[in-house]
Amino acid sequence: MPLSPEEYHRIYSLVSSPEEARIYASKLRLPQGVLEAVLNLKIIRSVKEGYHLLERRKEELLAEWRAGRSIVEIAEERNFPPVLIARFLLSAMGFSRRKVKKLALNARGSGDERLDMELAEAQLRDFVFSKQAHEKQRLRGELGEEIIKSWLHRRGATFISEDSMVKVAGAKTPDFLVSGLRILGMRVAWVESKAVFADEEEHKLYMRKQLSHYIKNFGPGMVVYWYGYVDTILGVNKDLLILDYTYFTHPKLEMLLNGCWTTRDEDGGYEGVYNRLRENEHL
Repeated sequence: MPLSPEEYHRIYSLVSSPEEARIYASKLRLPQGVLEAVLNLKIIRSVKEGYHLLERRKEELLAEWRAGRSIVEIAEERNFPPVLIARFLLSAMGFSRRKVKKLALNARGSGDERLDMELAEAQLRDFVFSKQAHEKQRLRGELGEEIIKSWLHRRGATFISEDSMVKVAGAKTPDFLVSGLRILGMRVAWVESKAVFADEEEHKLYMRKQLSHYIKNFGPGMVVYWYGYVDTILGVNKDLLILDYTYFTHPKLEMLLNGCWTTRDEDGGYEGVYNRLRENEHL
């Protein structure tokens, strides 16, 4: 739902972990997924600020690890994602870039039992950069597009999805090209689905990279920021309609808002949850 800048900045400052997102979602009466989307944004921006500094200190991090500190302990002290700390350590150990990526994601095969165990723990604890997190982000994207496709069918709109479009080298195409669609009094020629929360900075990024090109090439359109947005981005461009989860109804909407984030299974892990979500795609 649209948030005022004050509401957004309050959430941004309050939420520093998935556990806090669950707690404050209940207090603020918002879907848990909205707060976790804001947390996701917050973590990524923090990583951009601190990545190169920590990368330059990877030998120091490796010395700490060899002295007995775990990957997760090193990450928590620096408030940095543990999978990325693991990658720094693996690089400092002399593994190739390809091997670093493989080990950090698969958490096995290093030849060191302690290291493999800690890589697995880093995967479990990482909200954004773990293999599970990447899979869930893909699932969120798929569900968002599926809901929009169903919505377009119900409205009787004629559309072509991006995977059916004829690709021209270098051409930017939205998720759906649409004809015969009017929403809230506006003609909509295309629809883009974004499984994110959009503040002003995020929206400007998407405008520059994609949305402005769609408007130029196809005419007025619509972007769905599934997890909400800051209300100051409304009305900035008269040819762009901005919506979120509150505009839609669908059997899988609850799964998109909450089920695709960090709900743990009975064993405390995430993989079982992901597999069950995939099994329930017929809902």
